[in-house]
Amino acid sequence: MRHSEALELDRLGGNKHTPARRLILALLLFSGILVKSIGAPVSSDGIQIPPAISVQISRAASALLAATEGISLQKLHRSDVGGTDGSKALFRWSFLPGKRPGLRLDEMTFDQRIQAQKLVRSTLSETGFLKWNAIVALEVVLRDMSKKNRSGKADPSRNAGQYTFCIVGDPASSDRWGWRVEGHHISLRFLLHGNRWLSSTPAFLGAAPTVSPMGPNSGLEVLGPEETIAMELAMSLHGDQKERALRSEGVPRDILHGPDRGVTLKPEGIRRDQLEPTQRDLLDRLIDTHLGLLRSPIMKAERARLDLTDPDSIRFCWWGSIDQLHRHSYRIHGPTILIELVRISGDPNPGNAQETYNSPGHVHIVRRDPARDLDVSPLREHLEKAHKE
Repeated sequence: MRHSEALELDRLGGNKHTPARRLILALLLFSGILVKSIGAPVSSDGIQIPPAISVQISRAASALLAATEGISLQKLHRSDVGGTDGSKALFRWSFLPGKRPGLRLDEMTFDQRIQAQKLVRSTLSETGFLKWNAIVALEVVLRDMSKKNRSGKADPSRNAGQYTFCIVGDPASSDRWGWRVEGHHISLRFLLHGNRWLSSTPAFLGAAPTVSPMGPNSGLEVLGPEETIAMELAMSLHGDQKERALRSEGVPRDILHGPDRGVTLKPEGIRRDQLEPTQRDLLDRLIDTHLGLLRSPIMKAERARLDLTDPDSIRFCWWGSIDQLHRHSYRIHGPTILIELVRISGDPNPGNAQETYNSPGHVHIVRRDPARDLDVSPLREHLEKAHKE
């Protein structure tokens, strides 16, 4: 049975958590598994994705490189993946405004921006592509909002051109290669090796304000489903479930698993197997919403990997008020996944304590993989060690 046939079988139904099904998926998706102390499977070979998808991504990256030359090409392209300075574009990350290695959108020609958008579209789903562009557009909104507390002058850090692309390695070769786009409230990176999907984490998305009050996207709630489905799950809890999953105090000020942190906390909250069937469906929908940033075949491969590693042990925990306009946070934590969402209340423009908006504050979301992060993980250790040998 081919990988694509297994995914089609999964789509058509059946109990995907039976031992036989897990064994088949394990044989299809993994090779060279190494067992680490954190208890998560690690494969330097990653998971298989359809060849047509990997070809589309590599061609899109190659097209962007072909459209770039001179100093711009030097900024855009890093030659090696491993322990070199060039790989820092994949290993280091931030979701704050500021300089980072790569070529900015406002440094690109019109043709290069077209190719950059095609590269994003080759990797993300239609929903993911919408979120990417909507988050970039929010920088224009923040720039206009900042004029209210800067005597009519816009905050120069609020710039839709700040988003920076970098390609590491040769996408046309048979070696490992990756690409990254990063700027305020976006940090996405991807590492591939032929038809093997090695990593797509850490992945960060943010929105400020959470609902755009102006511009062509006025009224759009960019990261709405990521909150509303979780709230529905939290509100469905009852009895002992509330004691396991809900925390009235200790709401994090921001995501806890930021840059250079890795996955450091133990799973907390209610286990998936302690939920009722309709609640489990909500948790699965919520996870799929986060993974749904990726194109469907990649998302299905990631989901299949998740289903192989004791999905019933995945925990859900909620902090704070179950109210979308008040500070809250939730965490989904399992052997191969950690997702944090934090709603930070208050004005996204520093120094403006008086102004409030219909949807105050902003949202930060991070998705991490204990074994395969391109930050702090056994995969990064493996890549750096392999480079030195």
